[in-house]
Amino acid sequence: MSFAVPTGRVCGLLGSNGAGKTTTMRMIMRIFHPDQGTISWNGTPISDETRKGFGYLPEERGLYPKLEVREQLIYLTELKGMTRKEAAVRADRWIKELEIEEYAKRRVEQLSKGNQQKVQFAAAVTSGPKLAILDEPFTGLDPVNTMVMEKAFRTVAAEGTTLLFSAHNLDQVEALCENVVLIHRSHVVLQGVLRDIKKAARRQAIHLRMENDDYGFLSQFVGITVREGTAGAREITLPGDMNANLILRAASEAGVVTEYSLGEPSLREIYLEKVGANHA
Repeated sequence: MSFAVPTGRVCGLLGSNGAGKTTTMRMIMRIFHPDQGTISWNGTPISDETRKGFGYLPEERGLYPKLEVREQLIYLTELKGMTRKEAAVRADRWIKELEIEEYAKRRVEQLSKGNQQKVQFAAAVTSGPKLAILDEPFTGLDPVNTMVMEKAFRTVAAEGTTLLFSAHNLDQVEALCENVVLIHRSHVVLQGVLRDIKKAARRQAIHLRMENDDYGFLSQFVGITVREGTAGAREITLPGDMNANLILRAASEAGVVTEYSLGEPSLREIYLEKVGANHA
């Protein structure tokens, strides 16, 4: 496996369960050591000293359950070489940013799983790392806390930290990432700037909703793929040489079109094309 993450970018590491995402992240953090090959940061092989400048959110909970939230963040930030005063300022900043002020004096074990995940995110970024490795950072979050985390995520990226994170919510990855790396069975099958990947797909994607919920007319079009979208709509992928107006014209003749939009294929569609048939 070989891939690169541009400095200062947000990169999504994607793949099915067991593809090798967590193992890859653990090797970057030197928890596991590769049998061969080199993992480098800015052209230099990563060492224990280099790793001090990284932040890490592991797949499993990596917090001290009986330590108070604020005290824990200060302690973990001090381990990065900061004074207690500076660590306290940074901890308080992220406690506020992640809206967990009311839990600052509570032990971690007293928090819900979602709030523990927010604390774990804070522990990874409070020191202002050059690189943050985040393994499933949105696990266990309800929709409101997901929005809080996404905002914090963008703040970290805007401050210059390179972010590499794994997630299964592809819509979320598409919204947050500039770059993606897709691995399947420990091999990279796709990587690059997401915008360029979508343009290179040379396909069009249609979102269509019919008032009568009758999509039988689509069977006349050879080469398209159709899947059910939200609330019964249809997500249609066209081959690059097909005129999208043909679909719209046929839909208008078949009934009342209540929603129609045309764009590039989604990350979900690209993902399924690359690994869907070989997911097992």
